[in-house]
Amino acid sequence: MRLVSLREIPEDADLRRQWNALVLGMENPQVFYSYEWALAAYRAYPGNLPPLLFLAYGGDDSLIGVAALAGDSSGHRASFLCATTGDYCDFVSSRDNRAELLASVLAELRKLGIKEITLANLPADSETAVRLRKPGIAERYRVFARTGYICAQVDLKSLERRGDAKPVLPRKKMLRRFLNAMGRDEPVRLDHARSWNAIETVLPDFMQAHIARFLVTGRISNMARPERQRFLQELAKLLAEPGWVAITRMMSGTKTYATNYGFQFHQTWFWYQPTFDSDLEKYSPGFCLLAKLIEEAADNPALQTVDLGLGAEEYKDRFANHSRETLYVTLKSSAWKHYREMVRYRLAALAVRLPPVEQAARWIVERWDRVKKRIHHEGAGGLVRWLLRRLRELLWMQSEVFFYEWTRPVRALSNDIGLQPIDLNVLAKAVTQYVEDRQTLDYLLRSAARLREGQAEGFVLLDSEGRCLHFAWAKNFEGCFLSELNAAVEAPSADSVMLFDCWTPVSVRGRGSYAQAVERVASLVHARGKRPWIFSAATNANSVRGLAETGFQRRYSLWRRRLFGLQWIAGETPRSGSSPTTEVSPQT
Repeated sequence: MRLVSLREIPEDADLRRQWNALVLGMENPQVFYSYEWALAAYRAYPGNLPPLLFLAYGGDDSLIGVAALAGDSSGHRASFLCATTGDYCDFVSSRDNRAELLASVLAELRKLGIKEITLANLPADSETAVRLRKPGIAERYRVFARTGYICAQVDLKSLERRGDAKPVLPRKKMLRRFLNAMGRDEPVRLDHARSWNAIETVLPDFMQAHIARFLVTGRISNMARPERQRFLQELAKLLAEPGWVAITRMMSGTKTYATNYGFQFHQTWFWYQPTFDSDLEKYSPGFCLLAKLIEEAADNPALQTVDLGLGAEEYKDRFANHSRETLYVTLKSSAWKHYREMVRYRLAALAVRLPPVEQAARWIVERWDRVKKRIHHEGAGGLVRWLLRRLRELLWMQSEVFFYEWTRPVRALSNDIGLQPIDLNVLAKAVTQYVEDRQTLDYLLRSAARLREGQAEGFVLLDSEGRCLHFAWAKNFEGCFLSELNAAVEAPSADSVMLFDCWTPVSVRGRGSYAQAVERVASLVHARGKRPWIFSAATNANSVRGLAETGFQRRYSLWRRRLFGLQWIAGETPRSGSSPTTEVSPQT
């Protein structure tokens, strides 16, 4: 066996043909092992995943093995190139050549100074996993393998079928009821985009729906990142040519209720990246899409399996009648690091069985991560100053909050700026715009949760190109909880509305967006016959300065005071009918 190492994925039609021929000759072929998958990852993540590609040739110079790996910036670690994108990863060769390929690649990695190798998502039933457990293959590396995922599957031949040969699906009455509800105007159907021209038109909407769905669940979708979007685009282009990709939409008329970015490859239909319209969650559109997809797959004699991929979601278990285990395998040259990893894994597994221990461990790890981040950003001195400040606040603290009332109509503002209500699509768009801004992402997650609660109304200020410049919320003043005071506050009158939780993303600050946004929101609230109010911590100089440029006028202030953990609020809210002063002297 002659091994050739490359630091790129060559765009070579002959290599593509031979590589994929090897994949189809494996014990369990997967689309994730294909040349197209590796090339898409290489194109989309050029800086993050520097390839370590090993091509093995036989005596007749024919390709007999492929190991698509990636290095890291240190030059001492390697992993599968497609580990972060593929649900299954493996060395590509016939079963007979696997041991020699594995031994040759590991020997070459040792020569390159690779001290740690991570093989994630390796199928437990693959020849590679079997060979790694045998002595001599991973010479000078210590191997530790543990379960990664249990992937649910639907064996189509094992499905129970009715007299008309249709599969018997779980919760069929509920399924029929939901499909009828979503198909009141037109029957629900599946639409498959397989060509790149068809996929290109539906992919942007799919990505936005996926980002919006994750916001509802309190997470940031990896699809918000530009490199992930590039990967899915490149992958669809490459896989569309051999007909291995299928973007499946469940639709009624022109309305899309749920979508799956999936694959049809070697007798398997893969459920890879699904999403659905959160507004229709009560009808379980994702469940309905999967049911209809399985029903269609069962009618196709060329298919044997619907693979539901990574993740142990409960809805998958309703359909699954089979499963496949993946492994997380590490190979380390250091005995200390090897045994340390084993001990940490065993302790973590033990903690999972004892919920109080697991909760305590998570709390400690979370707090320690915060400490490390603070040291990284502010240094050890910054950490000490923060601890002293926290200690002082526990003993004695006071803070003042100013309250402002809207007093005049909105000024004439630029026509390039517009105000729009916040919905999930707006928040999803903002996530893609500010995916590198951690503070803004936290704000958008908080906004998505508030949107679901329905107790407040959100607004966003947009420029002419649709970029989100500022966010603001409004709700009834009475009983509004202010974190600055750590208390709910009384309203000056029953028709008072509070503007709160205003936010300008870091990269667009300094443009006056705050003042423009609150003026427009206040004008809208005033047009509804309500009295707009807003507040600011006295120490927030930017906010106080911004409000001075608007039609808001300061009316009164409240103080929060705390002594040895006991808190009280000083000051008085002027009630309707009183004569508020334009300025309030600080209380002492």
